Amino acid sequence: MVNFFSQLAMSLSGFIATIVLTRTLGQSQYGTYVVVLSVLSWVLIGGQLGLPQAVRKRVSEADDGNYIVSGAAVQFALYGVVAICLWIARPYFNDFMGIEATWILIAMLAGQLALGFVQMVLDGQHLVHVSSILSPIEWTSRSIVQIALVLSGFSIIGAFAGYILGTVVAAAIGAYFITIPNELPSRRDFYRLKSYAQFSWLGSIKGRTFLSMDTIILAVFVSHSLIAVYEIAWNLASLLAIFGSSISKTLFPEMSKLSSEGESADQISGLLRVSLAYSGLFIIPGLTGAALVGDIVLTIYGSGFEMGYYILLVLTFARLLYGYMGQFLSTIDALDYPDLTFSVNAIFVAVNLSLNILLTWQFGWYGAAAATTLSAGIGLLLGYHYANRVIDVILPVNEIAKQCLSAGIMATVVLVARVMVGDSLPVIGVLVIVGATVYFSVLLVLSQEFRTTVEDNLPFRLPVLSPE
Repeated sequence: MVNFFSQLAMSLSGFIATIVLTRTLGQSQYGTYVVVLSVLSWVLIGGQLGLPQAVRKRVSEADDGNYIVSGAAVQFALYGVVAICLWIARPYFNDFMGIEATWILIAMLAGQLALGFVQMVLDGQHLVHVSSILSPIEWTSRSIVQIALVLSGFSIIGAFAGYILGTVVAAAIGAYFITIPNELPSRRDFYRLKSYAQFSWLGSIKGRTFLSMDTIILAVFVSHSLIAVYEIAWNLASLLAIFGSSISKTLFPEMSKLSSEGESADQISGLLRVSLAYSGLFIIPGLTGAALVGDIVLTIYGSGFEMGYYILLVLTFARLLYGYMGQFLSTIDALDYPDLTFSVNAIFVAVNLSLNILLTWQFGWYGAAAATTLSAGIGLLLGYHYANRVIDVILPVNEIAKQCLSAGIMATVVLVARVMVGDSLPVIGVLVIVGATVYFSVLLVLSQEFRTTVEDNLPFRLPVLSPE
């Protein structure tokens, strides 16, 4: 819950900052900002090469060793190599991004590498609640500085400055909570990090392929203005997916520890079932709500953004599929089978890249959205297949069906209300609250498991949940 509410706070602060940026910078400049961030996300992979995931895994295990210092040494060396390569190739990067910002890219890379490393160490030390708070700290700091500088006339440079400052502040705070072992790192520590990272690096590419391959390909075929609309639709879809990612992030170190201690596979299977049962808790009604009121919600960002309505629907469905896929792959990684996730990731990246180039070339941004969705569906099937090979996968079909039914009832109420009272932005805001209330109320009635989960996690007893 700490992770979820932290992600929610982060998303809300980013939501406000994005509205200011889109309305102040305009679609073209905001699109340029998005392209720079997309390039950063790919450069970030070269600066990590699976190292943070390896650090999280090894630190989370019941084992000796100083994986923090050894990991930090490797991370610093990787950053140095990538930074030099960026500086040498700066004319090409500046030309692609449409702005001379390679030096900014290098500074942003340093901040992101530091923050990502700190968060993974905290996750491995079972301090997910602390790690989770760093994201809203980063985004809130970033948003405040960005809004202040952009409104003061610093334009896109102010947006970049806020981005860098946010990562530095969050990384510094997170580093305070890390416990570093007293012993010096050994050759074995470096070897065990390498043995995991050599497979997990492709997981980073898989994640980045899903998150921004379409944006990179779009930069070749469409204007920065359309990229801005596409990115806004993607951000809204991602907002609905944060609960599923919170579950995955929280359960990974617990599964990893159980696996390293040789505990019963039934316990891990039970945790996987729980993660699947609740992965779609918010995004299933979110997809329904996007179909009903997404066109009006997009107008918050300014004139012209409503054209991303259908893109929003496709990308939200893609996030739903990818969320379930992530639960399977996270479990496989926790069980220490990185070679299996490597296979899934390799196929996912190849399919996503091929489809993005082909479909974007032929159908523009609709093709990019379709490519993202199709690759997520293929990855989901592969993730289920490989997870079922190493553990008994129990699909919570009944719980997912109840979530879909509750979303359907919510849709009926919201649709009737929209027809009766209109569709102005303030009215839509009220309908969103009404829809959420209806959805969770119906789900509480339909699902005993959901009622039990809510009751177990509330700090007080509600008679309506347990009238006996």
